[in-house]
Amino acid sequence: MASLPDIPICILAGGTSRRFGEDKALAKLNGKPLLRHLVERVRGQTSGPIAINAPVSMGFENWELPVIADTTWEGAGPLAGIATAMEWARTRKAAHIITIAVDLPFAPPDFVSKLASHGAPAIAFSNERAHPVNGLWRADQIAALHSYLENGRRSAHGWAEECKAAAVPFDFAGDEVDPFWNINTREEMAKAQGMLGN
Repeated sequence: MASLPDIPICILAGGTSRRFGEDKALAKLNGKPLLRHLVERVRGQTSGPIAINAPVSMGFENWELPVIADTTWEGAGPLAGIATAMEWARTRKAAHIITIAVDLPFAPPDFVSKLASHGAPAIAFSNERAHPVNGLWRADQIAALHSYLENGRRSAHGWAEECKAAAVPFDFAGDEVDPFWNINTREEMAKAQGMLGN
């Protein structure tokens, strides 16, 4: 059996969840928080540590995972979380970091290995769409990301293009759920519940 990649994972859970109406990371799907679904899907994909990027006040203290809050670029959207993840990786002397959004209850079981086999920087691609928040980055890209943000740019798609991140395809059969289908509203949470068959 092949050994697991030793790459830290940072779950981006610091969004405002405006369209959902409350913090969706802790909203229940099939009886457990959305965050729990994602942790369970990625925990077995790496031998590295897993952290949650979110403000310390959001109630993740009891998850037995480190919570790393944005200290720079707060309010800059998901790129702030990616910058924080890169800094966290550097403090752990890790060369790479995986970032993934919290609202992906169907995240693929080969997410880490497929990105790792391609090399950084790389982002997920499915259903003819790039998913630039969900990617593999080099920790030493932090200076370039800071420069991008200092220029007032906030687009995750623009950052992926700027750093020439490869788009790694994640295929799925026509009767399967897009693994990067994400939840933004309560209606989508109800749809996800139906997809789980409960």
